[in-house]
Amino acid sequence: MVDEMTAAFEKTYHGGPSIHGTLQLPVGRPHVLVLFGPSGSGKTTILRCLAGLERPSRGRITFAGETWFDAEAGVQASPQARAVGYLFQDYALFPHLTVYGNIAYARRDAGRGERDALVRELVRLLRLDGLEARRPAQLSGGQQQRVALARVLARRPRLLLLDEPLSALDAPTREQVRGELRGLLQGQGIPTVCVTHDRVEALALADEVAVMGGGLVLQVGSPEVVFSRPADAEVAAIVGVETVVAGRVAGRTDDLVALDVGKARLWAVEPSGPSGACYVCIRAEDVTLDIGAQSGSSARNHLAGTVTEVRPSGPVSRVIVDCGFLLTALVTKQAAQDLALQSGTRVTATVKASAVHWIPR
Repeated sequence: MVDEMTAAFEKTYHGGPSIHGTLQLPVGRPHVLVLFGPSGSGKTTILRCLAGLERPSRGRITFAGETWFDAEAGVQASPQARAVGYLFQDYALFPHLTVYGNIAYARRDAGRGERDALVRELVRLLRLDGLEARRPAQLSGGQQQRVALARVLARRPRLLLLDEPLSALDAPTREQVRGELRGLLQGQGIPTVCVTHDRVEALALADEVAVMGGGLVLQVGSPEVVFSRPADAEVAAIVGVETVVAGRVAGRTDDLVALDVGKARLWAVEPSGPSGACYVCIRAEDVTLDIGAQSGSSARNHLAGTVTEVRPSGPVSRVIVDCGFLLTALVTKQAAQDLALQSGTRVTATVKASAVHWIPR
């Protein structure tokens, strides 16, 4: 189709891994596709192949009806011909140039008047007013990121490629810039492929998420579906579902399915799927803990268990509970103190049926 980008290619490194890029992206409207996965899964290789900086070993890439790469036909469009904007992980600003000079460099082929007008427009858009004469070393991390993005946008790209755009920022700046970047990408109306291994960043930026592992695209879908309903156990592990355990479908009733997991029975909302062996996935934030007897909540699953470990992590703690299988709960530091949670504490773990996701094996 002429209104989308399609990519189905393989990049094989001599003596190394093979990366398979299989993607579709609408063209002509704002849409952010996030490539999400651990380091080494092939995310940056896919970006570089889309940009024309790497030549795939086989396959095809088309953009709005244009062929960017076709192994069989011997087509490899240059990066310039693709008109792609690529934001590198380290921003790659010229240290000897000012903010103005860095942005203007991207349009050095334009006339002085056109170039000045464009730089002023981007300075205003990215809130860089008053910083035009500064050099990169005189800027904060967030300001450097905005200058790098302004330089990319100065080329009027048809496709934006962002490689870990927030990874160089400290945590407070990253949180601030994250929301700004989402709004900017929507406002520019440019289709975007963004690489990240940060779950919060993916949730904040993405219209669609492609989970990668071992050089393959394993699942593509909305952030809500991918992060709460992983397609298999491998995807569940990549997207950070803390509890992934083997189980078995034991029966069905009232639009619910009974799952035997270890020595416990869980109830889940009935999706379409066969009986038999399965994986059961539960996010830690979907588990609540109470001391002693079962709570009076309407949740279907109340599991008596014993705390085996409490792992503090800044303002939260991960609590491991043995309730016939090992279940991870996420609680605030204050809640862990109020409940006096420690190894050996008897608790009831409560999980709604809608929060239990099961995957047929």
